[in-house]
Amino acid sequence: MPTTTTTAADPAPPAPSRPARGRPFAALLAFLLGAVLATTLTLSTLVALPAPLAASADDRAERWAGFRIPSTGRASGGWIGGYRLDGTPVFVITPGRRPNRAGFREADATSDLRGPKGPSEAATQRAAWILSKYGGHKDAVQAAAVDAAVLHLLGGRAWQLGARRGAARVRASGDPATVRRYVRLMLSGSRASAGPHEVVVEATTADVGGVTAVTVRVTDGHGGPVAGLPVTVTSPDGGTSQPAAGPLDAVTGDDGRALVRLAAPLAGWRTVVAEVGQVPLHWLRVRGADRERQASAAEGGVRRTIAASARVAVRGPQSLSLAADPTVLVAGSAARVVATVDGDGASRTATASLHGPFASAAVAHCGGPAVGSVSMPVLADGAYASPAIAPAAGGYYLWRVMVDGTDSSVPVASCGAPVRVRSRATVGLSAPATAAAYDAVSARVTVGGLPFGGPIDVTTTLYGPFATAGLAACTGTHKQVTQRRPDNGTFQSLSVQVLESGWYAWQTSVTEGDLWLGTTSTCGAVGTVTQVSP
Repeated sequence: MPTTTTTAADPAPPAPSRPARGRPFAALLAFLLGAVLATTLTLSTLVALPAPLAASADDRAERWAGFRIPSTGRASGGWIGGYRLDGTPVFVITPGRRPNRAGFREADATSDLRGPKGPSEAATQRAAWILSKYGGHKDAVQAAAVDAAVLHLLGGRAWQLGARRGAARVRASGDPATVRRYVRLMLSGSRASAGPHEVVVEATTADVGGVTAVTVRVTDGHGGPVAGLPVTVTSPDGGTSQPAAGPLDAVTGDDGRALVRLAAPLAGWRTVVAEVGQVPLHWLRVRGADRERQASAAEGGVRRTIAASARVAVRGPQSLSLAADPTVLVAGSAARVVATVDGDGASRTATASLHGPFASAAVAHCGGPAVGSVSMPVLADGAYASPAIAPAAGGYYLWRVMVDGTDSSVPVASCGAPVRVRSRATVGLSAPATAAAYDAVSARVTVGGLPFGGPIDVTTTLYGPFATAGLAACTGTHKQVTQRRPDNGTFQSLSVQVLESGWYAWQTSVTEGDLWLGTTSTCGAVGTVTQVSP
């Protein structure tokens, strides 16, 4: 079925900014819990969960998850892992500055830390993805890996995983092999997925009583599918006759898609809204230092919600009634149908076809051959007369009209509006040229034009006698006979006895029937006069 597709791109953050120069990490307090890790490690141990957002105005950080390492007098020393700033995990992004003991300012969103010596926009987005996806889970090894991966991308060449300072920090952690493995996984994942995410909503058109199938597709910064994101789909009223529906919850699968089905009880347009939660950020939430030359940090575990909507139709039925105009006509005359249409009022096209002929109204149907088909525009709801069709044969006919569907109405067809078409019967005769008085004479009669045969009553009349051939006419004294015939064809009339000599004129006629008009032969035509001798 037709679908409506809407795309919502992950919007850009506020204008880029650089972390403020200034004061180091607030009281990197006392001692943290020691990190104890199992020796065996699988990819599933990397946990990506959002961290709670800050709940108060406290701007001093404390150690949260990670390992104690040798102090260097710089923000990079003393601890590898994350800190907690008023309930929110944060990670150092300026390792060469002094430890932050004065506190931090409010978060400042940026997607680009570029400066004369700053990291690239791509590196910033990758670090943001790692922080958002993995920086909210309180695990010493994972937090240490996030710290190392972020500095690998943002801290400069000396802090990369294979460089002297970066490698030394990882070696000093409680489980360097596992931390190193995690870092590589995070860097690989960020290279493949970091960047603005996109949500596409595809909603199929439904018929009343059916369902609107809604597919929500999420792709990452490189167009790859994003699995495991929660999706909530609703259909608010939106100002139409549609009732509110949902919320329905789903989770994106390995293909980045989530499918829900909304009931479609009423015809009209509906709005489908999809909210995708837990979407990784492609910008950093930087907490600059209160004091110059102290370390800045970026928040971890922060996710966002992307909403996308689509307008889609629920198609309802149309009503259609037919009336023939006229209902009875003679073969060769114009036949029309008047179609009264009631739907959604949109412009569409109607097609009318005339089916027949049939011998009776009882056996007429629209599955038979059509003698003609015409179309007409339906600009709005109302009554429309079709162009004419002229049936050439007598019989019973039915009109069939089909009206196209629209975005919010299903096609409709109707068969009916019977039409009776009467043909013109023909009759002729051939009489004997001569006869003798007191002979029994008859004429040869031919009947045609009966669309489905008789029975039919044929009356043959003999007028006369007249004194001359020129006076022979079809008036006055006469004798006649009537016969019932079953069909078209030629036959011999019943005999009539002539008693007197003179000239006689013959004439024959057929009665009117349901599907034909009655007719009479021409009086005095060649071959219709008989001379009777004494």
